[in-house]
Amino acid sequence: MAVADTDRQLAWEKRHRPRAGIAALLSALGLAVYFVGQARLLNNVPKSGLLESLTRIERPGSVGELSSLQTPFFEYLDSRTPLLLAIGIGALFGFVGLAWSVGFLGVATRARMPNFRRAMIYVPIVGGVVTGVGMLLTQIGRIALADNFLAGDRTVVAARGSESSLLVFGDLLVRLGSLVIAVGLILVALNAMRAGLLTRFFGYMGVVAGATLVLFPLPVVQVFWVAGLGVLFLGRWPGGDMPAWRSGRAEPWPTRVGASPQPAPQPAAPGGRDPGARRKRKKRH
Repeated sequence: MAVADTDRQLAWEKRHRPRAGIAALLSALGLAVYFVGQARLLNNVPKSGLLESLTRIERPGSVGELSSLQTPFFEYLDSRTPLLLAIGIGALFGFVGLAWSVGFLGVATRARMPNFRRAMIYVPIVGGVVTGVGMLLTQIGRIALADNFLAGDRTVVAARGSESSLLVFGDLLVRLGSLVIAVGLILVALNAMRAGLLTRFFGYMGVVAGATLVLFPLPVVQVFWVAGLGVLFLGRWPGGDMPAWRSGRAEPWPTRVGASPQPAPQPAAPGGRDPGARRKRKKRH
């Protein structure tokens, strides 16, 4: 019965591995678009000086009726609408693809480690989908925010009161989803490494990829790791599949332990006598 279950699991993995591999490669592409686009967007954002803001206080009349210094910022967002959409769509594909591929890895891990709880499989799936949807809504909210401000009187009061419920909701989804997918990614990568589905180096890289999602941005790690999953799932891993993928059982990746070299044996003296033993006898005399 156990053999039948193993054969069924391996057959299921054989059918779904190509799809998970394609999802992982699309995820790497989407995450690259998201991270590069976000960097380009933030690199050229116009900023208003503090000194200019302070000098406006001395002007007569209500400050709130003055033209907002944030107008160039909203005009900048309005001129970058295609970039904002590319960021949102890239994030959607990136995180949903990450959810798909890590979820598949979680199923394969549980088949080899029954103590890996089924609920842990859904953690990265839910987190990835929520994060991807939240980031898309955030970019759409930014576009709507810029449109609403530029369509109004563009005063200081309008800038302070301008907000988009879509932007707020999307930002909330991103915060919650990022935390959930980070936890799920760490759990799946760690247990997949213990099951032998990932090498130790690649498993620990998955842990780092999950941790950096919430601690500090390190986009190269996430993109490289999920691209590596795609290569692994498509059967293009250097050296072939790990034994656990072929057997359907947990076979942890061996650890290389550097053994201390043994001293070379000394040649025997003529007549079959050990020269070391002769020196010891001389010391006794």
